[in-house]
Amino acid sequence: MARKIFDKVYKILSTIVITIGVILVITYLCGIRLYHVKSGSMGELLPVGSVCFVSTYSKYENIKTGDVISFKVDDDMLVTHRAVRITDVGIYTKGDANNTEDPDAVTKKNYIGKTIFALPHVGDMFIFFRTTVGKVSIVAALILLLIMGRIYKMNDTEEKGEINR
Repeated sequence: MARKIFDKVYKILSTIVITIGVILVITYLCGIRLYHVKSGSMGELLPVGSVCFVSTYSKYENIKTGDVISFKVDDDMLVTHRAVRITDVGIYTKGDANNTEDPDAVTKKNYIGKTIFALPHVGDMFIFFRTTVGKVSIVAALILLLIMGRIYKMNDTEEKGEINR
């Protein structure tokens, strides 16, 4: 009975880890970058703690009024706001929850990409995994997964050995 539970837990954990890894690799290869929302400037659309999936393949020239775009304000700060007007100077943006539009236009130079979708509150996990407890949890989970795999393989080999006798 314990063996069956162990097998199921191991297979579920392995599948989750592999699936997440494959998804992250595929999104990266498709030019999609994940960004964590740290302020409430986009209101209900992108609440604090959301993860934005931003397509870096979305061309600056193809942005339309109403699109949600990500851009760099400086080396340390990235912003995701809605395009509210497009001029020869650049794209002017505004957070949905803000009263005024952003002072500087987004240019091709600081444009990153267009938000294609977001997952609310998933980014809160990123915050946890950046803490010492979060990092230790990840390492412990990976070690546990490896140990479970070894035990599973040893038990599987022993059972096959007994069958062949």
